[in-house]
Amino acid sequence: MGLLTVVFLGMGVGADRATRYTEYSRSATTAMTLVHDEIEQLQAKVTTAPEFTAGNHADANNPITSTAAAAGTYTRTWTVTKDTPMVGLKTVAVQVAWTFSGQTQTMREVMVK
Repeated sequence: MGLLTVVFLGMGVGADRATRYTEYSRSATTAMTLVHDEIEQLQAKVTTAPEFTAGNHADANNPITSTAAAAGTYTRTWTVTKDTPMVGLKTVAVQVAWTFSGQTQTMREVMVK
């Protein structure tokens, strides 16, 4: 009886971890998709667009949902650095942050245009 109890407790802990990892994977995939979607939108614009002014920018709908609609749990921002890696180019770092299990998580992708 004691061994069976230990086995069931072990299975319960394992199932809890599996559920948590699945939830994290789902939220991380959503965050990376939101990052990549913004990268694609920025790549389609000319570098003189307001989104490419040097400095920090934020999605107008923040916090956003998985479809980038307002009132979600993800925060999407990007930072533009002018003349990096060389004069005439801009480096754009897009980041999505969210909270998972009480800790802030981030996904980030960088492009040069």
